[in-house]
Parts: sequence; structure tokens; C-alpha cells
Amino acid sequence: MKAAGRGCLPDPARKAHWMAMTSNSSGDGFTRGFDQLPPESYEPDPALAGYPPPQPTVLGPASYNPTAPHNEAAPQPYGVPNGYPPPSALPQPPFQQASPVSAMPDGPRVYQQMLRGPRYHWWKTLLCLVLVLPLAGIMMSIAIVPVIIAGLIAGAPDLIEYTTKATTDIANLGPVGFVYLNLTLIVLIPASGLSIWIAHGIRPRFLSSVAGGIRWRWLLRCIAVLLPVWVVNTALAVVVQPSNSPRPDHWIALLVIVLFMTPLQAAGEEYFFRGWIMQNVGAWFARPTIGLVVSLIVSAVAFSTAHLSPDPWILGTIACLAVASGLAAWRTGGLEAGIAMHAVNNVLVLSVVVISGNWSQAFVRTQTTGTPMMLLLAVIVNGIALSLILWQAKRVGLQPYYQPSARAANPSGFEAPAYPVSQHPAG
Repeated sequence: MKAAGRGCLPDPARKAHWMAMTSNSSGDGFTRGFDQLPPESYEPDPALAGYPPPQPTVLGPASYNPTAPHNEAAPQPYGVPNGYPPPSALPQPPFQQASPVSAMPDGPRVYQQMLRGPRYHWWKTLLCLVLVLPLAGIMMSIAIVPVIIAGLIAGAPDLIEYTTKATTDIANLGPVGFVYLNLTLIVLIPASGLSIWIAHGIRPRFLSSVAGGIRWRWLLRCIAVLLPVWVVNTALAVVVQPSNSPRPDHWIALLVIVLFMTPLQAAGEEYFFRGWIMQNVGAWFARPTIGLVVSLIVSAVAFSTAHLSPDPWILGTIACLAVASGLAAWRTGGLEAGIAMHAVNNVLVLSVVVISGNWSQAFVRTQTTGTPMMLLLAVIVNGIALSLILWQAKRVGLQPYYQPSARAANPSGFEAPAYPVSQHPAG
């Protein structure tokens, strides 16, 4: 310890410390354990070499010279200007690019205004329309491949004639043509989602619902609630207008196609005529109510005229389903209810037609006509279905609004409440 202590202080300070420790003001004759004066010369402990560090030079009035040239730097501690390393020697933070602005809405949004985010521009709807038409056309062209394969397997002498007849003869539609017809409508799902993703930068899953995907439990609940309504409706239709034609030749194959492909066909129509149209048209208007009304009108007109019948009763009957599905999408925040309504209706009607007959009258064509009673029944059935959907949505507390995942913190410390089902932003 003595050897170590000799190297801890400079020589003058060590001597002063020694004298203070060996002095005895009480006069008791004790030297407190120190009976020798320190030697004049000593060797510091190698383990403590470099300690203490160099002391900084204190600039006072005596060392300050105002007449000295300004380019003469005053002595600095540790040989570093101002006691700090130069900026070039400091560790530099990694370069961070500014994160791009998200296309998703930055606040709560109803379904028909999901595209109205920070990056929305009015011309993107037109761009989306320009994209969806060729995308759907390309995918529908690919849907002809199964028909060609079926013609090759059947050994058709004229493949072009076989393909044309199988896909255009609706009155005598067979299993091959029925598959093609379903595929041409199913491809509307990827075409609608992909066009919105390219034009608006919003992922296709938000075309399904404000939650970012199909809410499967809610979809199954809708089917369970709506199925009895359409069972009664279909049974009444069979009683009022019984079949007067035999079953089609391949009725078992047609029934299997109905059960497995018709729900997807109905979903394809809902994704385009409800989802794509409502979101693109609704985003054009800043007020949600105006966007809802205009988008519902466009959706109903487009959906009705796409069935090619000029009969007003047929157009009105089809428009009832379009309006009910659109209102359900608005109040529930997704397409699940509309898909359930559309799929249950189509599956039951086509299944009954395949089993009991009248397959040639199963599809709406230019010659199809309706009656005022048909329109009235459609209003009643779709009205009941919509009421049941809204009742169930309220019962389960379904969230019909898009809620941003990362909301800005409230300075007051309270979270802003989400919109309840019974309220919506003022239009």
C-alpha cells in the first residue's frame, strides 16, 4: 500500500498530505502510524501509470492577453479543442429517409369512402376504371381455357364452333358452359382488388371490409339468418309457378357446380357492383351521405342493366337486391351481408330449377319479362333481409367504420371513442 500510495499524488501534494497526517495538535506524542518522512525520490506504481490525468489549464485574468493574435489557440485539456472531439470524429447517426405517406385513411371512414385517404385524387377513380376493364377482360379470356380443354377431351371436330356454342347458348347451357359463365364472374374479385391496389395504393383486402378482410363469423351468421327467408320465398315461387319442363340432361353435374361455384359467382358480382363501384364513386364526394346516395344509384343501374333485360319489372327486381346489398355494406362496413344475400338467393333458385326443371329459364336474358307482383315480392323479401342484417349487426356490436391502427395520442390523455353502430359522421 505504501508503494501504491507514493504514486497517487504529485510530490508537493504528497509531502503536504504527509505533514497534515503526521501532525498531532493534541500533543499526545503519537504520529498516527507514520514514523518516517517520505523519501525525496520515489518510483510510481506501474499499475497506476497515467494517473491522475493531465489537469486542464484554467484561463484567468493573468493568462488572458487581449492583444494576442486570434489565431493562436489557447492550451486545451487532453489536446482536444474546447475539450470535445471534432464533429468528424463523433459517431454519425444512420441516414433515415422520410417514410412515405400511407394511402390509408387517417381517421374513421365509412365503407364507401375507404379510398379517400391522404393520397387520394379525383382522377384515380378514372384510372381505376381504365385498369379494371382490361384486367377483367384478360382474366375472362383465360377463363375460356377449361372450355377448350373440354372440347379437346370430347374430340370436337371444330373446336371454335364447340367453344362458341358452349359459351353463348344460354338456353341450353351445359356443365362446360356453366363453369365458364361462373368463372367470368368470379374473376371480377381479383380484377377489382388489383385495380384499386394499383390506382389507389390500398390493398385489396380492404375491398372486402373495413376490417381488412372477410369477417367469416359474420358471414356465416348472415347466411344462417337469411336462409329461412329465401327458403320461404323460393317455396312460394314454386307453388305459384310450378315447373312445366323436365330436368336438364346433366342435372347432377349442374347441381354440383351450383353448390360449389355459384357462391363465388355471387361474390364476384358483389365485389365489383357493390365494392368497386361504391368505393370509387363514394370517394369522389367529401360528404359521406352524398357519396352513399350517388354510389347506390350507380351500383343499382349498372347491376340491373348488366343482366341485359329491358323489362322495367325485371330491372326493378334486380335493383332491389343491389340497393339492399349496398345499404348493408354501408351499415356493416363490408360485403359479407351482400354476398350472403346474393349467394343464398342464387343457390336456392338455381338448385330448385336444376332439380324441378325450367333450366332454360334460369338466367335473365333480353327476352325475360317480369310482373309487378314480382317487384313487390322482391321489395318485401330484400327489405326483411336487410332488417335482419341490421338487427344482427347491432346485436353483435359490429364495427362499420375503418379505424386507423395507429391513432395520434390525445393531449388530454383520453382516447377518442370509436363510432358506435347507431351513429355515423355527419354527411
